[in-house]
Amino acid sequence: MAAITLSGVNGIDFNTILNAVMQSESQPLQALQDQQQQTENRDSAYVSLGGIVSALETPVTSLTGTSAFTNVSADSSDTSIAMVSLGDGGIPGQYAVSIDHLAKNQVTQSTNGYAATTATAADGGSISFTINGTTTTAINITSATTLSDLRQQINDQNSGVVASIVNDGTNYKLVVSSRDTGTTNGFTINNSLTNSGGTAVAFAAGQSATTGNAQNAQNASLTVNGITIDSASNTVTDAVPGVTLSLVKAGDLSVTVGKDFSNIKDNLKAIVSQYNKLRQFYAQQTKGTLGSDSVLREVVNDIKTVLLTSNSNGGRYHYMSEVGLEFTSTGDLSLDETKLTTALNSYPDDLQKLLQGTTGVNGVFSTMSSTLSKLDATAGIIKTTRDSIATSLTNYTNRIDEQQLRLEIRRQALIQQYTAADQAISQLKQMGGSLTNLSGGTASA
Repeated sequence: MAAITLSGVNGIDFNTILNAVMQSESQPLQALQDQQQQTENRDSAYVSLGGIVSALETPVTSLTGTSAFTNVSADSSDTSIAMVSLGDGGIPGQYAVSIDHLAKNQVTQSTNGYAATTATAADGGSISFTINGTTTTAINITSATTLSDLRQQINDQNSGVVASIVNDGTNYKLVVSSRDTGTTNGFTINNSLTNSGGTAVAFAAGQSATTGNAQNAQNASLTVNGITIDSASNTVTDAVPGVTLSLVKAGDLSVTVGKDFSNIKDNLKAIVSQYNKLRQFYAQQTKGTLGSDSVLREVVNDIKTVLLTSNSNGGRYHYMSEVGLEFTSTGDLSLDETKLTTALNSYPDDLQKLLQGTTGVNGVFSTMSSTLSKLDATAGIIKTTRDSIATSLTNYTNRIDEQQLRLEIRRQALIQQYTAADQAISQLKQMGGSLTNLSGGTASA
């Protein structure tokens, strides 16, 4: 704030007086600002609380989902023969797979070669490819075309064949391969290329999809549980339900498709982690911003109650502690994986009843899901509390603005008063000095 510009001759420090008065009258403003900061701190704490509750909702939602107890995994007994990946519709079971041979693409090389890739391979005629009854657009040659250029023109068509140049140790040859494996992708080369200055690219006489090739196109052949399967691709999707086989080489292996409960373990571990974070947050806040906050206590107590309450689901398990989710003597949540593994492997149906419930009875985590929805920052009490805090913060902002405006008006008024007083005192001193001079002059006369 700007200081008062005074005469400096009256001996009174009006600036000090002004600052003292304003400091005294600013106390209500300071109190409002302190209350505003405390309220902002509470809101920040609720944001953190909402984040913890939200992090709890994620694994709880997963444990109430229909796939929690239906997930399966697939394993190959020998990934050097075939690898597996799981899709939808996997059926638990053991599948014996015997691969006789892999699918191959057709490979056809020219019968003649050239000393360099820049040698002219043709200067007239045409070449096309018939693939599964369909013939590509003919490539018409009207001028000297090098071996490299011919390869490029074939590839530019982006058809079912791809061309390359291979050096066999003596010459460079044109090699044409089917883009994909399988007999339906085999091809016949329709070649009428000519070369007036030398030998044109040529292929075996009578070449077709089944003759005159370095390698004929071939389907993969395998059996699954004794059923013969013929596949144009080495990626086989329909042999084992819900499983994709990626064939690597001939051989025998077994594919095991089984129940996969790893997501249940992972989600329970996540619940343990997030609940313990909630307890740590509660311990910190009881000595801090939310020291006596009822909402924080309600969140902790409601979640703990759900985990401790007996569940009448008609199965063998009624308490979460029976399947390994239990509280320690310090109040932390822990997971006994031995108990959980026993429940998963030996009594999965009973465990599902405990977690997800049965007809007319909510499971533990169905109840937990509803409880968290009533607590969370999306539509629960944390949200309604933050909405109330937002209203309070708006009110504080308005009141602080009003106080600041009042103080500024008050300050300007005091500046005017003190400036006037300073001027008046200065004038009186000047008048007093003039009288003294006048009196001294009269006496000397």
